[in-house]
Amino acid sequence: MRKELASSLALLATAAALAASLSTPAQASSYRDCSYPYVCLYNGAYDSGSKLVQYKDTYLQTLSNDRKDKADSVVNTRNDDSVWLIDTRSQSNSRYLCIPANTQVNLGDYALSGKGTWANDVDAIRIWSDNGLCSGTPHVTQGIIR
Repeated sequence: MRKELASSLALLATAAALAASLSTPAQASSYRDCSYPYVCLYNGAYDSGSKLVQYKDTYLQTLSNDRKDKADSVVNTRNDDSVWLIDTRSQSNSRYLCIPANTQVNLGDYALSGKGTWANDVDAIRIWSDNGLCSGTPHVTQGIIR
């Protein structure tokens, strides 16, 4: 009898856990002081810098003058959305650095054509309601806005 009760309780616990996981939508976990569903820009490294600003709206947003060109890192806590960090002052066309879903990046690790790195060169941001990939991959990519 005890074996049957224990077995029944284990089965019920498994069923309850499965039901809870099916009914609760997936949610990215927060990273430091950047909670889901935000994209946060930092002055300094993402694991130790100070937060400059956070965004969650999916339209093109320009950083305010006191925050332009200060971002050294980014955290994207969104599950299904990629983020474009944009430099609108590139030589001929604006350039973007795409950050996939659930990713933290130090911008100094990515070269910006003709200007050094992406650190301190972001002046706009665009969150895309897409599949969270960048050019079909889960890796940081960059390109030109034409």
